[in-house]
Amino acid sequence: MGIIGNIRKHSWIAVAVVGIAIVAFIIGDLTKNQRGLPDMGKINGTTITYQHFSELADQAMENYKRQQGVTQIPADVEFQLRDQVWQTLVGETLTDEQFEELGLTVSPAEVSDMYVGNFVHPYLRQAFTDPKTGQYQTQSIQYYVDNFESLDTAQRLQWLDLEKAVKSDRKQQKYNTLISRGFYMPNAIAKQLAAMGSELCNVCAVNASYQSVADNEVTLTDEDYKNYYNKHKAEFRLREELRELNYVVYPIAPTQQDMDKIQAEVEKTWEEFREVGDDEIIFFVNAESNRSYDSAYVKASDFPSPMDSAIRSAGVGSYISPRIVGNEWMMAKVLKAANRPDSIRASAIYIFNSKVGGNVTRGDEQAKQLADSVLNVVKSGAMTFEQAVAKYSDDPQKSQTDGDMEWQLDGGYGFLNEDVVSAAVGDVFVVRHPNEVGYFVVKVTGKTAPNMKYRVANIVRPIVPSEGTTRNIYNEANKFAGNNRTVAEMTAAAQAENLQMRNAMVSAMTYSIAGINNARSIVQWAYNEKTEKGAVADQIFEADDMYIVVSLKDIYEKGYATLDQTRTIIENPVRIEKKAELLKARFEEAKNGAAGLSAVAAKMKLAIDTLDSVSFNDFYLAQYGMEPKIQGAIAASKANVLVGPVQGASGVYMFTVNAKAKPQQAADPAAIRSRYNQGYMQKMRGVQQVLQDNATIVDQRNKFF
Repeated sequence: MGIIGNIRKHSWIAVAVVGIAIVAFIIGDLTKNQRGLPDMGKINGTTITYQHFSELADQAMENYKRQQGVTQIPADVEFQLRDQVWQTLVGETLTDEQFEELGLTVSPAEVSDMYVGNFVHPYLRQAFTDPKTGQYQTQSIQYYVDNFESLDTAQRLQWLDLEKAVKSDRKQQKYNTLISRGFYMPNAIAKQLAAMGSELCNVCAVNASYQSVADNEVTLTDEDYKNYYNKHKAEFRLREELRELNYVVYPIAPTQQDMDKIQAEVEKTWEEFREVGDDEIIFFVNAESNRSYDSAYVKASDFPSPMDSAIRSAGVGSYISPRIVGNEWMMAKVLKAANRPDSIRASAIYIFNSKVGGNVTRGDEQAKQLADSVLNVVKSGAMTFEQAVAKYSDDPQKSQTDGDMEWQLDGGYGFLNEDVVSAAVGDVFVVRHPNEVGYFVVKVTGKTAPNMKYRVANIVRPIVPSEGTTRNIYNEANKFAGNNRTVAEMTAAAQAENLQMRNAMVSAMTYSIAGINNARSIVQWAYNEKTEKGAVADQIFEADDMYIVVSLKDIYEKGYATLDQTRTIIENPVRIEKKAELLKARFEEAKNGAAGLSAVAAKMKLAIDTLDSVSFNDFYLAQYGMEPKIQGAIAASKANVLVGPVQGASGVYMFTVNAKAKPQQAADPAAIRSRYNQGYMQKMRGVQQVLQDNATIVDQRNKFF
């Protein structure tokens, strides 16, 4: 655990008491507010409260911070974590219902077997395997089982979470096995597939491609659209309500006048910067830069190009003239340079005085004497550092950490950092806490290889539009929205003003749309019960340095999209169907009275292609690409029979199978059955979707985030 984190945990108890009282007051107030909040949703009648969901989401975020070693979570990642929590709740609720209905349980004997038996669960094996030896530590498992009641709260919660995950996974395995056993490939079908796949056919074929028919040669009627839609309606099933948006973007960008003004200010700052003494440079940077002065040592590669090469080539005391980096002006002065490690590691013995509060009563002089005494004991070899931690440290977690503060990036040890960096591995020394609450006996236990690093006074000026420019852009967007109050008006105006009309299909929990990273406010407007189809938003949305005017073009209800909603999507497939009808009619006319394929090809003015060793199992049909219908027709055809016309993916075909031959090694029906059975197991991924399709789920997350 980092030193700063430990100090915060163990210092200023009196202040903490006051802090707890304040937090309790705030929580009480929040609780009052939450009482009026609607539930997050319902899953088959099971209510998901706002409080329960928030607790799970907060836990997920804390886990993410710990795993990634960060203190802040980007907004898009936070949204994804919340969505994962919801999906997990849905999945667990629905599968738990299935487990209960089927009577699936995990017996104590099974649990024991997964812990210390012959079938140790992978979760446990991962958690309790010694990384040094690779041995599974059954004694550690037994310790948790035998001493559960004496564990601290965090350990008990961790163990319960692990136990829950293990049992749930075992029940899921049983459930998956039950379903997968319901799929079956009959022997008769496997034998037929083997027989068809074993034949190699030599084929002569002619293909009339759809591209050979001009679009204006076919006329699409409403009946054509309707027929196609009815045959393919299942393809347009919507598992959730969708909303279609039209929107126009107004980028908030600086004008040339803004750019010139910023450059003039940068040049003035540059002149003043070179006149500032080192004793005043921190104040100057904080006053003139968009970012505060940072005293940390960093590698040149941590700066964007071309600043990185400029810093690397500059000497200590050198200035780096202003230059544009991305959308910012930058200038700098190299203050210091040193070879330093990227990461450091140390252990510490806490020797607090009475200022820390709690049970510590020793004065500062006593604390100093004790720290010096411990230092001498460790240096003399009379006691190891770990033994001294156990005997003298005031850290309540010393038994778990042996004083180890783990690896930290250079700068991560706070006030101890420079002492640890300057010392050698193995050095032991005493450091006083800057708040005078005690002393630390520190041992340096690790360092990475040193790299050249720099302390840089860096001045950054963003290239942004002026308030006047921003206001003008907003007024332009607001005028456009005010003058166009329907989708039709907005579309016509955008075309007249040469503005790009963008389109997006969103669900209630869409986070981003094309060109807009965080579009949540737009999506929430679109799903507001007061927002009507065809309306243009009164609000001008702002996101990612742009203003956005949005309209709700259409609402796609859960279930099946209507014919009108799919018309533009199915237009090309409908046209292909009409071309296929035309080509099949031409083939039928050419086939009438023709002696064979050669005669048909001559009438159609098509070349005959010879295809050797065509197999039912082939992925592609020679140069024609994927043509499963044609390959199936070839496999099912007898030799020397004119077949067709057959509608394929790229055109209409007629063909003759000249000969069929058996390969030296026929396909194995058992292997085919095995391959299909593996495919059935892969289909288990769709079980959760089937459960959701048949569930009643009320999702109100859109009202909260």
